[in-house]
Amino acid sequence: MTTQIQLPAHIAARVAARNKSENQKSSVAAAILTGGYEYPKISIKASKYRLVEDGVETVVGATLDVVFVGANDRVSKVFYNKPYDPNDTSPPDCFSLDGIRPDASIEAPVCESCAACPNNVLGSKVNPGGAKSKKCADQRHMAVVPAADPSKVYGLTVPVSGMKGLREYFKSLANFGVNPEETVTQLGFDDDASFPKITYALKGYVPEASLPVIEQIAQSDEVKIAIRKMAGPSAPALAAPKEAPALPAAAAEAPATKAAKPATVKEEPAAEEPAQPTASAALQEKLASLFG
Repeated sequence: MTTQIQLPAHIAARVAARNKSENQKSSVAAAILTGGYEYPKISIKASKYRLVEDGVETVVGATLDVVFVGANDRVSKVFYNKPYDPNDTSPPDCFSLDGIRPDASIEAPVCESCAACPNNVLGSKVNPGGAKSKKCADQRHMAVVPAADPSKVYGLTVPVSGMKGLREYFKSLANFGVNPEETVTQLGFDDDASFPKITYALKGYVPEASLPVIEQIAQSDEVKIAIRKMAGPSAPALAAPKEAPALPAAAAEAPATKAAKPATVKEEPAAEEPAQPTASAALQEKLASLFG
């Protein structure tokens, strides 16, 4: 494998220009090296919320205030054929975005359908505490915007340990006729859990002037991509080729990189239903300034 290459002047100039700009990605390379388009995500590694974008990870802390703007209506599934290792970034051995069949990108699926898969049976895995679980874990793909910067959509993958709490939280809002998109939710972690277990609490409400912005974001392609309902942008179609100087016969081989793997957690009971606080006037004023 070639580790050092001699760049011609015109390619070196393009590399230097890309390094100075925000547009450094090649959609052609990304489709192979990263498994496709890399959209902004929220990581919960080590019980810290982290904003991940273009390979850069920004640690926020143990809580993160967000507005939910999208959710995949299907429960997704993910399977790793080895114990969880936070330092292992290899992709899952099998996964499904709709919970019906393995994704088309899986070369050797465990089973043709999720319903018939032995890894999707409760009891196929037993946690250290003795609780029955599944080797192929359930998860839910959500889309959120941080309250501090509602202009950018992030994908949030809720593990099975946080799914029951999410349902209970949304139900508690529905009891008052409130939609999740109208609220600011504080994401936290269960202090009693030995793994990153997401909790949800009502922090406040989206200011009236900002509701049309949130509603517009909820219908955007960015949300569809974040909840895995739409593929990311691909390389543009090429026009008919014109005569050009022949390329050199030899070409350098690019070093391979490993695709990123989302963290997985053990299945545990969900957190209790969060309380329903009333936002103060000071908080409403702060939210209004954050949303612009």
